[in-house]
Amino acid sequence: MQKRFNLLMTTAVLLILAIPVGIANIYLGYVVGESPCTLCWFERIGMILIGVLGIFILRYGAKIKYVSAVFICAAYGLFMSIRHTSLDGFAWDVGMGFGDAIFGAHTYTWGAFVYWAVVLVMPVMLLFAPKVQNLDEQSESFNPFSAYTTAIVAISFAVIVSNAFQAFFSTGVPPFSGKGEPERISLNLAQASDKWTAQIWTRLQRPFSLTGKNKVQMPHIAGALEEGAFKFNENPNDGAVKNLKPALKIKSKKPLAFKATGIFGQGNAGGLAYDAASDEFAVVSTAAGVYFLDGSLQNITHRAILDKPNGYDIRYSVDSTFADGKLITTAFNKTLWAVEKAPQGEIDKFKEWNTFRESSGGLKTSWYRDRPAVLTVRAKKAYVLSIASDPASEFMYMFSVPNEVSKKVVVIKVDKNDQTLSAESVLKPSAGLELKDGRDLNDYYITGADVKNGKILALSKNYNTLLVVDAETMKAVDAYELPAVGDMHAIAIKGESLFILSVEGGQDVVYELESPNI
Repeated sequence: MQKRFNLLMTTAVLLILAIPVGIANIYLGYVVGESPCTLCWFERIGMILIGVLGIFILRYGAKIKYVSAVFICAAYGLFMSIRHTSLDGFAWDVGMGFGDAIFGAHTYTWGAFVYWAVVLVMPVMLLFAPKVQNLDEQSESFNPFSAYTTAIVAISFAVIVSNAFQAFFSTGVPPFSGKGEPERISLNLAQASDKWTAQIWTRLQRPFSLTGKNKVQMPHIAGALEEGAFKFNENPNDGAVKNLKPALKIKSKKPLAFKATGIFGQGNAGGLAYDAASDEFAVVSTAAGVYFLDGSLQNITHRAILDKPNGYDIRYSVDSTFADGKLITTAFNKTLWAVEKAPQGEIDKFKEWNTFRESSGGLKTSWYRDRPAVLTVRAKKAYVLSIASDPASEFMYMFSVPNEVSKKVVVIKVDKNDQTLSAESVLKPSAGLELKDGRDLNDYYITGADVKNGKILALSKNYNTLLVVDAETMKAVDAYELPAVGDMHAIAIKGESLFILSVEGGQDVVYELESPNI
């Protein structure tokens, strides 16, 4: 039993320390000239520690302190490898990565594999450990090494010394540290030491955060999330646009004729859309309720409440648009869901139950339980509050809202056929739209949008402005003042009128404004 255990443990040391760390150090380091980054060093250190602990177990037995330390080091290594892979692998296209791939995978991916193998293999190894019932034994006796074990220990020691040698030349001595993108290794000490840096310690000056840039401030959602860090200025003349067109006139104002709630009676009116083909409006609740209304915005013709909890996260539904007979709604996190009308006799009863908590009948989800997520690049760290479909094209548009991490307004172009990103661009002015000196459009806060004649009409809560954006170039071409219409957060175009959904005194109201001449 002892010999079998020693053979297995020695081989484990070979596989976790001598071979992977040796290849990374000797072949990639000295032959190829590839230097490890900071996270690579962290991963190597974890493997070295586990290998050394394996040697201790071979020498002194499977004591609880050694076994516990192995799992602690494996947890540390898994964290570092997964963190590294998430930065340089998961979000990238196929074939991309940092450094050369080994057997089709980059070194940090192999790191995750090796550490996970430790977590799986170590318990199996303990099954073969002699006196495993005495893990807490305090004996100071030690076991002799076989020739095989002695050779592996010697190789492992050489690999550790070689890594220390490489670390000295590539990163220096404390307080110098590793780098995110290191230069290739140089054994010329004068040249190598000139590139040593202690810059990593400046990170300690940042506020402590467990989530880092993965958590940004929540957006302002009228009636649902109104306490945020963004401070709004309602004066149109304080915005970046130099020569605003005069304010659009208000034709009428009326409260929404019903309370637009969603699941569990929660939420308020979030999105507003109009379909010219059927002359009907639709209102969507922030809690995933959907209401179809006639052209007067008074009478509900169909209603349903989506089975919101089951499926991808749509915590707050914020805007809607009609596209090819579907009412497409976006949540604030760019996750879409869609509902359309259908004869009740053609609706599958189980699917109706499986997608809606309540339904008046005559409605079905367009993509059954699928909720497509629009994945972006420039707006990855930003939320959206708007969606607009261009009836003359195959595309829909969203606008990101700025926050402390993603400070630019991004126009997001989505293909209606597969609900995936087609293009994106930071919102900029066209040559004909003059801005004030030193200003840009990145502090406008788009809360609703619709399309008319190839132009996107975008409501900005900040500066109370209607921006006109060319759908093809995705650049702002004009801007209008807006009258005071409360906490506006959705827009629908019907004929020569703009219908703006707003919140005033805790009540959902709809303003009808004259439409700009576009």
